[in-house]
Amino acid sequence: MARTAAKGRTRSARAAPRPLETAVEPAEQPSLKDVVQNLGPNVARVVVAPRGLGVPVADPVIYDAIERPVIHPDALVLAVGTQPGTPQAARLIKTASTEKAAAVIFKDVEEVASIAGEAEAAGVAVLTVPGEMTWTQLHTLLINAVRFGGHSPAAGGMGGVPMGDLFALANAIAAMVGGAVTIEDPHRRVLSYSVLEGQQIDEGRRLAILGRQVPELPGMRELYRMVCSTEGVLRADRGMLKRLLGAGPAEMQNLQPRAAVAVRAGNEIIGSIWAVGQKPFSDEQVRAIGEAARIAVPHMIQARATRDVERRMRAETMRALLEGRGHSDAAVARLGLSPAGPLAVLAFRFIGSDATVEDLHRERLVDLVAVYCEAYRRQTAAVAVGSIVYAVIHVDRAMERERLIQLAQEIMTHAENRLHLPLRASIASVVETIRELPRARREADRVLQVLADDAKGRTLAGIEDVRSKVVLLELRDLCVEHPELGRGKLEQVVAHDAEHRTAYTETLRAYLDAFGDVPTAAARILVHPNTFRYRLRRLLEIFDLEIDDAEERLVLSLQLRLLPAAT
Repeated sequence: MARTAAKGRTRSARAAPRPLETAVEPAEQPSLKDVVQNLGPNVARVVVAPRGLGVPVADPVIYDAIERPVIHPDALVLAVGTQPGTPQAARLIKTASTEKAAAVIFKDVEEVASIAGEAEAAGVAVLTVPGEMTWTQLHTLLINAVRFGGHSPAAGGMGGVPMGDLFALANAIAAMVGGAVTIEDPHRRVLSYSVLEGQQIDEGRRLAILGRQVPELPGMRELYRMVCSTEGVLRADRGMLKRLLGAGPAEMQNLQPRAAVAVRAGNEIIGSIWAVGQKPFSDEQVRAIGEAARIAVPHMIQARATRDVERRMRAETMRALLEGRGHSDAAVARLGLSPAGPLAVLAFRFIGSDATVEDLHRERLVDLVAVYCEAYRRQTAAVAVGSIVYAVIHVDRAMERERLIQLAQEIMTHAENRLHLPLRASIASVVETIRELPRARREADRVLQVLADDAKGRTLAGIEDVRSKVVLLELRDLCVEHPELGRGKLEQVVAHDAEHRTAYTETLRAYLDAFGDVPTAAARILVHPNTFRYRLRRLLEIFDLEIDDAEERLVLSLQLRLLPAAT
């Protein structure tokens, strides 16, 4: 009797939300079959599995042919930048076999079949994923699949789902309502999706799963507004979907019926649950989806808390590096970076939006920057510091500057399409070590300052594009700290102009900017050359200027450039 009571208390304790540090018990090591099932047929396809799908799997390893990271036993090896049918692919298969990896994962291309024989002989499974899926997205999915891979998709219904395991929750809801399910955050990012055997999805759901983001289409925002404004479950039949989304691509015009419900924690909408079916959902199915939204609340809060804590830890670590603090090996490793360079810093900032809009979209911009940079180079980290989003990327020494500019431009274009907000972007000098990141960050900030008031209207620039203006910004700050740098003969000229309403400062600036060419200088300030010569002669007499002296000309030119800060 006592044993039964104890068992009851244990079960009850497991059902209740627990503190973050003990929120999810480590699952038993899953098998390759568990992972493939959790990813689902729209993500993972088995090319060959010589040891069967029962082999145990461990965390994924992103393999870079240049860096050649350590491959631990049972690892899932992501063949980043390695094309099947090449000598590099053959070496990777051999290395994976030697290190007893569970599987190697390639992008889905025709050449994959050519390595099936090699993988069979080496005893290593080969999987493929769709080409449109980024390695970063796949890495995230695999971490979830490995962490929760040992759980049966719908074992015990929703009551048996481990707290915070949104993939298991999606499977449990799908089993209960009889449709394919996704769980999304308020920004329409796909947090998890169901992968029950035999479940069918349409093209819209497939694109959302592969991109981890619901496609941005005309009418999509209106559909989500309808879900969020509906107290219960919204049913969207084919007619409604066609009316709202009919202006989009052809593949999005034949969507299957959907039922969706907002997940609310008090008055806050923390996400939504979407189910896709072959036919309109019945009243009983709709009631089940509504009940699922209630049960999902603690799971989504727990999952969000875990993500938020991890994000904050990474952000603080990154911020410390950019500010010249926390250069420990552990801190650098936590970000997936290497202490040795070379490293590039990119910075992004919204243009002309208010603080509320920026706060709403900044974390989405961080995610977008991270995904693009990681697809370009594996070792990268991104973080928002104040109103600026920074990316730190390991680069090749022989890397062309144009490639970084192209990457920044791609991020800007994609962000504007997704977030509907324009960006400015800057690229700092490449530095050799982590310890030099504060200097690179300062350069990136300075370039953004220059772009904010750029006469050419540029929104993207590298430090070399605007070096002279950045130097002037540095000197202007120096003048604020040391106002004596702005004093001297020019100070007298400015004071005389203010008192007597003369234009000697303008005359001196035009003369120096024109390198002493009087006709050009006169044309710049719209006076006759003889008038200009008279003003210049009086200027030299009154203030005892020695413009034939190269050093005095240099100092006067700099002080004129820094005049707003110097006076």
